[in-house]
Amino acid sequence: MTAEEKARIARFSQHVLSEEAWFRAANELVAAMELLEPHIKNFWECVGVGASVVDRKNSEAEPEHSLINVQMILAGLAIENLCKGHLAGRLSLKEREDVEAGVLPKSLKTHEILNLVARTEMTLSDIEKDLVKRIGKAIWWRGRYPSPTSHEEIVPFVQWDSDIGRIKTFLHKLRAHVGAKDSYRRLDPNVLRAWPPG
Repeated sequence: MTAEEKARIARFSQHVLSEEAWFRAANELVAAMELLEPHIKNFWECVGVGASVVDRKNSEAEPEHSLINVQMILAGLAIENLCKGHLAGRLSLKEREDVEAGVLPKSLKTHEILNLVARTEMTLSDIEKDLVKRIGKAIWWRGRYPSPTSHEEIVPFVQWDSDIGRIKTFLHKLRAHVGAKDSYRRLDPNVLRAWPPG
């Protein structure tokens, strides 16, 4: 094995075994997701949730893109990273050895977020299960492709204008459950000494 390969494996294992690395990735996905919120809220206002065309409050033309499924895929990937960060800290000795040899354990090679959340032992309400299942479909295809790989996957898919709030609430609950921080920003102590100005 070359020195370069050893360095790559060391970096790989350092990141995989670090809860913080997974949690930082989740935070970045949440930040990207939050950038979409104003557009999605505007979309729901334009389509007049539960209102006829005549009753619509917003006279703007309906946006070309709802971005709902894009927001859901970002939420799903954030959920995945939060769960995997939690689970990475609880790998078996054999799994840790595999990671240190440059192999991702099978337990972390999944995008099945409902299963990942269950493995964190967080209790979900029926509403949360429904939300996570729908987000899971966004990860598999709705957020990425125009069609699933089979016609059998084409079924009615409910989206609610309240999903933005539900997703935020769920992410907050999951973050608290797995012990992830909202931010991992490290402040420069020299900057702190200079504050407040004057």
